[in-house]
Amino acid sequence: MIMDHRKSKGNSREDSSNKKSKKVLELEKEVALGLWIQVIGQIIEIKGLSGLLHIENDTDSIGEQQILTGVWIKTIGQILEAISVSMQISETDIIKLLQEQKLAITGDLLVSIGAAYEVSGGIHVLEEETAEIPRIIP
Repeated sequence: MIMDHRKSKGNSREDSSNKKSKKVLELEKEVALGLWIQVIGQIIEIKGLSGLLHIENDTDSIGEQQILTGVWIKTIGQILEAISVSMQISETDIIKLLQEQKLAITGDLLVSIGAAYEVSGGIHVLEEETAEIPRIIP
């Protein structure tokens, strides 16, 4: 009887571990899906910003160019991260897994650099626009 009890406890642990593993895999897939949705959003943003820049013939604006460059950098980083996280889901080789994690971190870094560059461009645009406003002196 004692051995049977131990076996059932062992099976219970395995079942619990399997359920946890399945849930972890499900959540990892959700994370990857979210990253790919962000990539799609970034591409849509690039298309829209490029179109606006072209229509407005505002190619001389340093700020507008910086914003677009920042979005491109963010998009490249987002793509790297999405690819890396997707590859990590099914990876069992620890060396390859670590390489994919490094690639994801590089992607995060590019997203951050792109965001900073975009902010800098936004500040330039704001300064350009406020410099054009005529001031009325009473």
